[in-house]
Formats: sequence, structure tokens, C-alpha cells
Amino acid sequence: SLPPAKVSRGLTGRPPFVEGSMLGQGSIVSGARVERSIVGPGCYVDDGAEVVDSILFPGVMVGPDARLVRCVVDKANAIPAGYRIGVDPEEDAGRFTVSESGVAVVAKSQQLP
Repeated sequence: SLPPAKVSRGLTGRPPFVEGSMLGQGSIVSGARVERSIVGPGCYVDDGAEVVDSILFPGVMVGPDARLVRCVVDKANAIPAGYRIGVDPEEDAGRFTVSESGVAVVAKSQQLP
């Protein structure tokens, strides 16, 4: 059993913003923006990161200032600081599986630079 989800200011003092989303047990949103998304249990969304119209499977770590838009991130993934997914469709097509409707899928344990 995990503790309840936590929403708090980030290290820079930036306030969090969560709207129309579900946060799983033990997830932490620290000074990040989460909109219309599902954040699975044990996920961490760091200061300045944005998660919009996305699904994060359990245990996903999103680094500071990363931006995830219309994507599904499978478990056991760490999104590096400043990384962008769902922002440039052509770039996403070269790195991930992308659905016909433009949703990028990050496979389980995929190595990201």
C-alpha cells in the first residue's frame, strides 16, 4: 500500500498545477503542470515539467522541464530533464511508435538519451 498522492511546490518554489487528471497512490507532482492526464502509482513529475493529455504507467519518473503531450509512457521509464515527447511529430516517429492519431508510445524500459 502506497501513501496518498502528493502535490507540492518544486525546488524553485514554482506552484504545481493539476487539472482534470487522476493521480495514483504514491505519485508526486512537484512544481509541475499536469492536465487531462493519468499519472500512475509511484510516478514522480519534477519541477517545471508538463504532462498534457498523457498516460504515465506506474513508476515513471519525469525530469525537470520535460514536456510530454499526447503520449503513453510504459513503466520502468525515466524521462530526462528537458526531454520533449509529442511536440514534434516527425522527431517522435523516428524514436517511438506513433499511432495514426498522433499518440507517441514509449515502450517499457526504453533507453532515452
